[in-house]
Amino acid sequence: MLFESRRIQVESIAFGGNPTFEEVILSPSDANFGAALLDFNGEAGSYCRGISDAVAHKYAMDYTRMIEDRAKGMEVSLPRIPTGLFEPNRNLIRSTLERMCEKHLLSK
Repeated sequence: MLFESRRIQVESIAFGGNPTFEEVILSPSDANFGAALLDFNGEAGSYCRGISDAVAHKYAMDYTRMIEDRAKGMEVSLPRIPTGLFEPNRNLIRSTLERMCEKHLLSK
């Protein structure tokens, strides 16, 4: 099955709370995209396994899945913020996973 390259807007949340948008071109049929997704998944999985707090671990896993779906071109929404996950921890998880996403999945 052939996929067309798609132009999508990627939303990232800045520390000030204001969303910023970056336009990228992704092609899920590209072999490099699959390898990049596997690389991201491996690094993000290692990061998530290192989180000892159960609530933060679950949020990190949900956020990782959201990033993967977003990279595949699916419509996504931010994961629900669980009770007991405080803003500094949430921001650290988001920023770490977003940096991994930029490193592996975004084409500049």
